[in-house]
Amino acid sequence: MRQEIFTFAFAVAVLLLFIWRIRAGYACGLMQEAVNLLSGIISLACVALVFLAVTSAMNKSTHILTACVIALILLGIFFKLCRLVFAPLLAVGSISIVSGINKLLGAVMGAAEACLLAFFFYKVLSHCGFYVF
Repeated sequence: MRQEIFTFAFAVAVLLLFIWRIRAGYACGLMQEAVNLLSGIISLACVALVFLAVTSAMNKSTHILTACVIALILLGIFFKLCRLVFAPLLAVGSISIVSGINKLLGAVMGAAEACLLAFFFYKVLSHCGFYVF
């Protein structure tokens, strides 16, 4: 009985995740979803590099600290270049003819994000010993 309840709760959570991501993707559009996804990935990479830099500074490992600082600077430059590329694309996405396609593709990208998040959620639960299916 407990396994069925856990499976049902997981299915409801995945369904709500899909509804949330598809709706947000449709509202933002493909261009803004791509910008948000890229910003999130760069932010996670920056946080990981900062943690690595702090631990290497505590261990007095200057070559790792130097590599982390250089990588953070390169990520900042990469982010600025991406902003230069995506700014005109976001402006094109607001044109009325392209806007409908942009919103539809944003919903598709939101569904893809939901699939990826549900997969990671499933893997984390199975790693912790909870088997939902």
